[in-house]
Amino acid sequence: MSDIATRREFLQVTAAGGAVGGWLAGTGAGWSSSLHAADDEPQPSAASPERRAVEAEIRGRARWQLEQTRLIVDYYRVGRKIAYPLPLPELVIPEVLVPSIAVYPWATWLLWTLEERIDCLGWTAQWFGDEQARLAATADLAALARWPTYQQYTSPDLSSAHAGRILWTASTRWGWLNDDLRRSVREACVRHVEAVLPASDKLYASVRTKEDVLGRESPHTLLHNIPLIGTVGAALTATAVGHSAAAVLNARVQALFGAVLDLRSQGYSEGVAYDGYVLDFVADWLAALPAAEQSAILDHPNLNHYLEQSYMLGAPGAIEQVAELSDVEPRQMPFHLSAQAKLLQLQRHPLRSWLMARCPLDVLRSNGLVALRDLLDMPSGEEPPAGALESHYAAVLRSGWESEDLAVAVACSTSPMGHIQSDSGTLVIGTGGNWLVTDPGYQQYVRGEEREFTVGAAAHNAPLINNHAPSLKRPRKIVLEAVSPSVRRVAVDLTQCYAAEASLNTLVRHVWLSNKNLVVVADQVEAAKSPQAIYHWHAAPTAAWWFEDGWALVAQGNARLWLACSQGRLAGADLHRLSGSRGQLTLVSTIDGAGPVVWWAFALTPERPTLHVEGEGRQIRLLDQTFRI
Repeated sequence: MSDIATRREFLQVTAAGGAVGGWLAGTGAGWSSSLHAADDEPQPSAASPERRAVEAEIRGRARWQLEQTRLIVDYYRVGRKIAYPLPLPELVIPEVLVPSIAVYPWATWLLWTLEERIDCLGWTAQWFGDEQARLAATADLAALARWPTYQQYTSPDLSSAHAGRILWTASTRWGWLNDDLRRSVREACVRHVEAVLPASDKLYASVRTKEDVLGRESPHTLLHNIPLIGTVGAALTATAVGHSAAAVLNARVQALFGAVLDLRSQGYSEGVAYDGYVLDFVADWLAALPAAEQSAILDHPNLNHYLEQSYMLGAPGAIEQVAELSDVEPRQMPFHLSAQAKLLQLQRHPLRSWLMARCPLDVLRSNGLVALRDLLDMPSGEEPPAGALESHYAAVLRSGWESEDLAVAVACSTSPMGHIQSDSGTLVIGTGGNWLVTDPGYQQYVRGEEREFTVGAAAHNAPLINNHAPSLKRPRKIVLEAVSPSVRRVAVDLTQCYAAEASLNTLVRHVWLSNKNLVVVADQVEAAKSPQAIYHWHAAPTAAWWFEDGWALVAQGNARLWLACSQGRLAGADLHRLSGSRGQLTLVSTIDGAGPVVWWAFALTPERPTLHVEGEGRQIRLLDQTFRI
């Protein structure tokens, strides 16, 4: 190493920009650690430590890819892995059965993984003149340019979007393509536009402005992430080659995403993972527009919702580990972080800078790393205040952002979109870089035990009342506030989230966060007759359990989280591994005659505390604090 003398110094340097290592997301685009990559490679003496760290990460990924003869794609949602030959001569749909799904979207995960491979190879060739990387990327690009189709489905789909973005990147950003390859890629861009355009026209024929969307009775039906992202992909390829459809497609994306931004004021969301997926493509599309045409999106007040979701929902000490409420998988779908990196190039923002400075590099997809590397100077960040925070589909109470802090996120969304599950009131509790009390955070697509675990009655931790889980997205947030400098509170009325068959008059979930060591949950329950309440508390898949004198303990890393209930003693017999679990163990507690208040205490203390129930069950006292309803 020319200007970093030792491995220890190299590690110290890269720590300034984030952890360096293989991006091991479940897409199958994993690679070995890149720490060795820079050992014998010269570094530009003028480069900042952050830039050197980004470049080392990209080069490490490229080196791993150069050793591969197969593209391993992990279809983690259905438990399958496929080894595609390289280079891939066409869009291949595997003849592998997926129970209960007639036509699985194989091409989506395939193109996620292929894009990541080509990106790291192509940028290694672009930045460093690496001949091996250039040859490998050339082979993959030449093959991709010859594919007869980029769509698995007739509608604008995700596979075509990723293929289009690969072609756009190669055509507009890489100078190392030879004349024949560049010509082939540009011809492929034309074919891509002309294949996607008829389907996009059919779907969005009536859309010329965002008002055309907002004026519909159900505007959200036009805004699902798949066709929207597919249309953005076609807008990119059309812009790359100056296609005559570019103006129409760009106006269409402006209208659709403009409508999305407006609807966010009414609670529209698909959760941080899928919201971020859309924004990741939109950020590239914005960068391809003239500056004057970017302002309608960049200056929209609701654009910051995406940033707030990304940082507010991060685990204390691990900002990238976003709370797995609804359909969210932090490692497999880090698109929201890449989107923020790209937006930082277009619009400086102190909170965005703070977020990206805390984000480990190995989490980001390669095109997100490129955005960070291309920043001439990372602007100084500004740490946001902790407290009682509105993250737009969840309320967040947190003492701070460091590993020793404590946070709780409570699902509360009325969004009609499918990736937001009927999980209102469900909460997760995090510290030490992890969420100790968790939610499955995804939906298994194959019908069966795992799907039931992820979206069924026991998937979330709002109580089952008379065997009925919340099934409607009708929560009403009553309060979200800082009670004092050390106590934050949220209360959500869940009554209308239950079907009439639950025979429920009122259910309000109150949650307090006190200091850095206590979460208190009070479910205020009123029913025509004394109801039965069943609770399911999932712990992190790697957590361990213990039971002592009516309390349960969840232990992970250095954290010790004690939990107890006011209306029953917890015991080892309550601990289950539910069918379909990926590893979570679940505490299942049944309370007959629940109410008027069911208290749950979660204490982050080395030793088991003492819980006192007072005031006919409407008040508890522990750790020298009193809570009452």
